[in-house]
Order: sequence, then C-alpha cells, then structure tokens
Amino acid sequence: MAKITSAKDLIMLFLYARGRMGRLREPIRGRTRLMKMVFLFDKEVRREFNLGRVIPDEALPDFAPYDFGPFSDQVFSDLEFLVELGFVRVKPVGDALPEEELEYSYWQAGSTPADETCGFDSEEEFSLTKLGAGFVEQELIGSLTQEQVDVLGEFKARCTASSLRALLRYVYERYPSMTTQSKIRDEILSTRES
Repeated sequence: MAKITSAKDLIMLFLYARGRMGRLREPIRGRTRLMKMVFLFDKEVRREFNLGRVIPDEALPDFAPYDFGPFSDQVFSDLEFLVELGFVRVKPVGDALPEEELEYSYWQAGSTPADETCGFDSEEEFSLTKLGAGFVEQELIGSLTQEQVDVLGEFKARCTASSLRALLRYVYERYPSMTTQSKIRDEILSTRES
C-alpha cells in the first residue's frame, strides 16, 4: 500500500533526495522552483518510472494556469505546514527574484492585493530538519525502490542545477496551456540564457 499520500510527502522526498552535488538532503532554493518541480514531477516523471504505484493521482495537487504558469496554492500551504511542523527549515539566501515575490504575493492574496509583496523580500532556501529527515527515512523512503530513489535524485539535480528562468522557460515551452494567464510569458519565451 502506498505511504506517499499527499504533496507534503512529495515535497519532503524532494528535499531528502540527492541533489546536483550528489549529497542527500541538499536544499532547494525558492518557492516557485519547488512549485514547478511538483508540477513537472507529475507530468514527466511519476508515471514513467512506476512512481504512480506509490504516489497515487489524489496525492498530487491540482494545477491551474495563473500569473506565472502552473500554480497550486496547495503546494504553498503544504510547505508552510511542514515548516510549522518543524520538518522543513527556511533560510533567507538573497534578494527575491520578481517571479518569487509575485507568485508568493498571489498566494497571500486572500488578505492583501495581488500586486504587493507581503514583506517577502528575500529568496528562501528549504531543507529538511533532522526531524523531517527521520520521518522520510521511517515512513516514506521504504515505499520506493532504489531505482525510484535514484530517479528522484536525478530529477531534483536537473531542476536545481538550472536557473529559475531556465526552468520557467522549459515549463512554458512544454506546457503552453498552463501559461495562458501568465503575466511574464512573453518575457520568459523571448529571453535566452547562455
């Protein structure tokens, strides 16, 4: 029976997996990057590597096109829940990118106008705490084969090695139906990174 039952579990697996440096538990920078990782995982990785057997459809959030491409407020809510639970640590690491500020602002729009940044002025790095890592090791990682764990690590490494702009460009080119509401679509698709 699947033990991975929600996006919270998937976020924790991403944070636990090996990253681009080949180390377990490498942090992930940025809420927007994490959002797009959850989206891409469902679209490109889960079914192809039989992860659909341990991560059922209902465990993943629904995404809709919004101001910065595919968006699910559940991902932000789940991340906040994990932080408050003490499973995930947040560390400011530099100035927030405009995409990060605005997407976070949208999530907070219930109490503030969508064009404000809600005091979110630095990029954040997310990592598992010791408590979070223990939970993953005891409750989640055993649901996966070694091959599936490796696939998660390769996916994480690809997503974290790219700049946020490159990741957004990939999503926008591959999933244009999710960019119909985007405020930055033309900008993302017209720029090339070297």
